[in-house]
Amino acid sequence: MKYDISNSDLFTVIQVKEERFDAALATSFCQTIEGIQSEIQPNLLLDVSEVTFMDSSGLGAMMQIYKLLRDKQIFLVGATQPVCDLFKLTRMDRLINIYDSVEEAMMRSD
Repeated sequence: MKYDISNSDLFTVIQVKEERFDAALATSFCQTIEGIQSEIQPNLLLDVSEVTFMDSSGLGAMMQIYKLLRDKQIFLVGATQPVCDLFKLTRMDRLINIYDSVEEAMMRSD
């Protein structure tokens, strides 16, 4: 999995640097998050702006991270229309808020 991570006082931003978020990526994504779990700030922003395709495995990985990080706020940032549609279809958008940009998510988090 290719990604960039940055931290500030209240936010951890993980920018996924992949076009496809599918079975090939899901396991390594979960392992990455588990490996840095103790370093994640109260708000986790998952920047998926480069992801153009997500399947059920990618969605399952997001749900696994949501359960793992129950004590954190998780935001999806920069999702393309197909990814947004998948989140809405499965009602995951009720659990993980979706924002257009990292800046917008930071302003709207509480």
